[in-house]
Amino acid sequence: MTTVQQLAVEAELEHLAANALQQGWLYARTGDAEFTFGIPSKDGSWLHLKVLVDRYPTLPPAWHWHNPTTGALDQPADMPANGGFFHGNGVICAPWNRLAYKSVDARGPHEDWSIEGDWKSNPKTLGTTTLSAMAQRIALETAQSSGRRSG
Repeated sequence: MTTVQQLAVEAELEHLAANALQQGWLYARTGDAEFTFGIPSKDGSWLHLKVLVDRYPTLPPAWHWHNPTTGALDQPADMPANGGFFHGNGVICAPWNRLAYKSVDARGPHEDWSIEGDWKSNPKTLGTTTLSAMAQRIALETAQSSGRRSG
């Protein structure tokens, strides 16, 4: 039986797919609780993410940089060179990225944020509380990026 939570996630994914099509982004469902997402950077190269939405919206999604050719995750050569919220280790620093929490991922820059409870109430979300809003914010940041890291 499908839960209300699953229906809500499906609706958000449908909205994200429509936005991706309209914006010219790459989007593909790759499983029940994951999708891939590709966006251009300032230099015209494409940056890709693999996003895990298991336990969403109770927990924020995990936004991993992704190499669609090799399947590798979070490799420096597949990350943006710079950007407003891309930490030196490549983690997207936002309450809506599960990987930003040190309690979840050792690379996470935030020991001061708690993933328990309502992550959406963290003032640093700045209203970014849907999958489409998250994708839009990442697209905005990568458009300002100078391309990929050298490795």
